[in-house]
Amino acid sequence: MEPNNELPTTADWQLHISDAEIRVAKYEWLAARDGDDEVPAERVAILFEYYRALISLQAQQIADEFRAKRRIA
Repeated sequence: MEPNNELPTTADWQLHISDAEIRVAKYEWLAARDGDDEVPAERVAILFEYYRALISLQAQQIADEFRAKRRIA
Protein backbone atom coordinates (compact mmCIF):
# COMPACT_ATOMS: atom_id res chain seq x y z
CA MET A 1 0.00 0.00 0.00
CA GLU A 2 1.44 3.38 -1.00
CA PRO A 3 1.23 6.31 1.40
CA ASN A 4 -1.25 9.05 0.60
CA ASN A 5 0.82 12.22 0.27
CA GLU A 6 -2.10 14.44 -0.70
CA LEU A 7 -3.00 17.22 1.65
CA PRO A 8 -6.66 17.73 2.42
CA THR A 9 -8.21 20.64 0.57
CA THR A 10 -10.52 21.46 3.45
CA ALA A 11 -10.07 20.98 7.15
CA ASP A 12 -12.81 20.41 9.65
CA TRP A 13 -11.17 21.97 12.68
CA GLN A 14 -13.13 21.88 15.89
CA LEU A 15 -11.80 24.60 18.13
CA HIS A 16 -13.37 25.50 21.43
CA ILE A 17 -12.42 28.87 22.86
CA SER A 18 -13.45 29.15 26.50
CA ASP A 19 -14.22 32.26 28.50
CA ALA A 20 -11.29 31.34 30.75
CA GLU A 21 -8.87 31.39 27.80
CA ILE A 22 -10.09 34.85 26.86
CA ARG A 23 -9.73 36.09 30.45
CA VAL A 24 -6.14 34.81 30.62
CA ALA A 25 -5.26 36.41 27.28
CA LYS A 26 -6.78 39.72 28.42
CA TYR A 27 -4.91 39.57 31.72
CA GLU A 28 -1.60 38.87 29.97
CA TRP A 29 -2.13 41.73 27.54
CA LEU A 30 -3.11 44.20 30.27
CA ALA A 31 -0.23 43.08 32.50
CA ALA A 32 2.22 43.64 29.64
CA ARG A 33 0.66 46.98 28.75
CA ASP A 34 0.31 48.37 32.27
CA GLY A 35 3.04 46.53 34.17
CA ASP A 36 6.13 48.03 35.73
CA ASP A 37 8.40 45.93 33.52
CA GLU A 38 9.60 47.43 30.29
CA VAL A 39 7.71 45.20 27.88
CA PRO A 40 8.50 46.00 24.24
CA ALA A 41 5.64 47.60 22.34
CA GLU A 42 5.79 44.77 19.78
CA ARG A 43 5.12 42.20 22.54
CA VAL A 44 2.15 44.23 23.83
CA ALA A 45 0.78 44.43 20.29
CA ILE A 46 1.16 40.67 19.77
CA LEU A 47 -0.61 39.92 23.06
CA PHE A 48 -3.44 42.27 22.11
CA GLU A 49 -3.81 40.64 18.68
CA TYR A 50 -3.93 37.21 20.30
CA TYR A 51 -6.64 38.43 22.70
CA ARG A 52 -8.60 39.98 19.83
CA ALA A 53 -8.26 36.81 17.74
CA LEU A 54 -9.61 34.65 20.58
CA ILE A 55 -12.64 36.92 20.92
CA SER A 56 -13.24 36.71 17.18
CA LEU A 57 -12.88 32.92 17.14
CA GLN A 58 -15.24 32.54 20.08
CA ALA A 59 -17.82 34.77 18.38
CA GLN A 60 -17.60 32.59 15.27
CA GLN A 61 -17.91 29.49 17.44
CA ILE A 62 -21.07 30.85 19.11
CA ALA A 63 -22.55 31.77 15.72
CA ASP A 64 -21.78 28.32 14.30
CA GLU A 65 -23.39 26.61 17.30
CA PHE A 66 -26.46 28.84 16.96
CA ARG A 67 -26.82 28.07 13.25
CA ALA A 68 -26.36 24.34 13.89
CA LYS A 69 -29.12 24.34 16.51
CA ARG A 70 -31.49 26.19 14.16
CA ARG A 71 -30.87 23.62 11.41
CA ILE A 72 -31.76 20.77 13.72
CA ALA A 73 -34.95 22.39 15.03
